Amino acid sequence: MDSGLSLNIMDSCKAALLDLPFVIPDLVAEVNSLLDQIPRGSISTYGDLARALGDEKARSARWLGEFLKNHSCHAECHCHRVVRVNGEIGRHVSGDPQVKIQLLRSEGVPVSDLGIADMTRCTPHLHSSSPLTRLREYQHGWAKQVRFDGGPREVRSVAAVDVAYRPDGTAQGAYVQMDFPSLTVLREMVLRFPVVFPYIPGYLTFRELPVMLSLCEQARRENVLGDVIFVDGNGTLHPWRAGIATCLGVLLDHPVVGVGKSLLCGKVDLEEMSAADTRPVVDQGETLANAIKSKEDSRPIFVSAGHRMTLTDATRLARQSMTGHRLPEPIHHADRLTRQPRKVD
Repeated sequence: MDSGLSLNIMDSCKAALLDLPFVIPDLVAEVNSLLDQIPRGSISTYGDLARALGDEKARSARWLGEFLKNHSCHAECHCHRVVRVNGEIGRHVSGDPQVKIQLLRSEGVPVSDLGIADMTRCTPHLHSSSPLTRLREYQHGWAKQVRFDGGPREVRSVAAVDVAYRPDGTAQGAYVQMDFPSLTVLREMVLRFPVVFPYIPGYLTFRELPVMLSLCEQARRENVLGDVIFVDGNGTLHPWRAGIATCLGVLLDHPVVGVGKSLLCGKVDLEEMSAADTRPVVDQGETLANAIKSKEDSRPIFVSAGHRMTLTDATRLARQSMTGHRLPEPIHHADRLTRQPRKVD
């Protein structure tokens, strides 16, 4: 291989994230502040805490349960005052629900081994800076900045970025650049990053976007940013028209294609679909994506424009980047890199 096309693999235990153009909230501090607001003799629910964080649908309630079960508890911590909405006690950081029951009883909360019958003791108003509301506002704002013009006149290289999570709590991000249309690998980068945001349904973008953005900015600094970037995630095929591929494309101001493995929203007819078919995905009268297949026996994928890319061009490039795997080759290759063990000096 020519030295100009040599493999560029970087590996570090915890690579620094770049200065992000948005703020990742400190959810631990926010939750601790909410716990401090629950007075002695009162209770709250995981759903109440979720809504106080700005999560209207309380999808973060499950994360809150896991967090409070494993967080750094101290003598003045009020985590035992958080119960389930049906009055069940829920888990406790000690691992013994009886400890939680005894703490509540010592504060005058009537509770049996079955739970709390009088849920009127719930603290009515909890206040935070609504960090999850701010994250939704970011996405809504990025959705307004999407462009479908301004793509490259000639595509000479394509790229992909992907993220996987390791048992040690770090994220392993991978970037690959390929010549187009030969799909010969030109560059690879594998970096490990700290995880700065937990997994919360509906907010996955903010778990993965910092890593993807940092990798792409590193590629830009090295002048190896592909003319078009594929992302294993949706673009405008999203209830807010701002999936992670769109968010990445807007922040980079670069052509990006979103490739989803499952249908996030909209409707599509997949009956008797062949590999030659292109089936539109329609949501509220708007065609947001196309379903395509790499081969007859593969499951369909859903291709949408991320930014600076028409749906027609996004679909064409996805098809031209398929080599028999279910996903376009750049994404397939990046995914493999995220899962490969790397020796760290």
